[in-house]
Amino acid sequence: MPLFDFELLATEGLARAGVFHTAHGPLPTPIYAPVGTQATVKALTPQHLHDVGAILVLANTYHLYLRPGDELVAQLGGVHRFMHWDGPMLTDSGGFQVFSLAGSSRGKSLRTIDADGVTFRSHIDGSQHRFTPERVMEIEQNLGADIAMVLDECAPPDDYDYSLKALRRTHAWAERCKAAHTRPDQALFGIVQGGIFPDLREQSARYLTELDFPGYAIGGLSVGETKDQMLTTLDATTPCLPEHKPRYLMGVGTPEDLVECVARGIDIFDCVLPTRVARNGQALLRTGKLNMRNARFAADPAPIDETCTCYACQNFSRAYIRHLIVAKEILAATLLSIHNLHTMLTIIKEIRQAILESRFADYRAAFWEARKKPDRFS
Repeated sequence: MPLFDFELLATEGLARAGVFHTAHGPLPTPIYAPVGTQATVKALTPQHLHDVGAILVLANTYHLYLRPGDELVAQLGGVHRFMHWDGPMLTDSGGFQVFSLAGSSRGKSLRTIDADGVTFRSHIDGSQHRFTPERVMEIEQNLGADIAMVLDECAPPDDYDYSLKALRRTHAWAERCKAAHTRPDQALFGIVQGGIFPDLREQSARYLTELDFPGYAIGGLSVGETKDQMLTTLDATTPCLPEHKPRYLMGVGTPEDLVECVARGIDIFDCVLPTRVARNGQALLRTGKLNMRNARFAADPAPIDETCTCYACQNFSRAYIRHLIVAKEILAATLLSIHNLHTMLTIIKEIRQAILESRFADYRAAFWEARKKPDRFS
């Protein structure tokens, strides 16, 4: 198949199962991407990622631009070779990280936005930098991921006037990004913005669709709005996007998010949650989550989850993992990250198979029924 073709294999309601073709292989959708902010998924090797079933990995443009630098990554063969990952990769534009620098530090503004781009100070050393749509395209093409994002402005979700201004800026920047992007083996996605306002989301989706990107991201969600607001916003957004292009919901990905957002037509997810909570001693289960720091696990011989086939659950007890946490051993973060990502990736694969077999509605109902029950292994 040609690069960036999206094959829609099955639908059930708005839920979709398909395949998106990239230079480093096909992406079976719906799909979940572990986040490798600094060209590494924290506490895990690429082999760990293969073992848990990861296919797509995300890296962060802002962080890799600041350290070690996109030009160095390009000199060393691009982000795939740099981090020794042979599967598809995605880079965000760094826009969210830049715009999250709102405020000041020691009396100095951390970022200033204008029509041409954004000037910001590094969170590492305070040095000043400038992102324009053209510069971000240069950085992302140097990094060389299979999927790149346009530069966008992520506005506060509930401020209509600001969301409208940011929307217009995002649209202008999307046009400039498309004009500046020249790498044929990299798909450039547009990003739909508009806060929690259905009219702005529809306006943004329709505007970007006219620009005919290979795929479309939905940004500016999971940034402070309620879960109901996020889902309502998706209800208003995804029907406005073309059916023959993949839809990527940026930065969203709890187990319940996967089920409910697939039901609203989302194809691609990423989130730092599984590895972040792992470093805080939490394990994700289908029925909820466990705080493995709790004293009740001190002598517990059971695995994290008796139904799980991951390396951590097949080889180690809750007692051992709690011991590692209490002893502040790095292995605790590794084992919990393996388990949490395995859980997320297993759920998304099950969702895809359910759509292909026309039983997603039953899967969704069973998922929520299990969430109502207490953890039977605790």
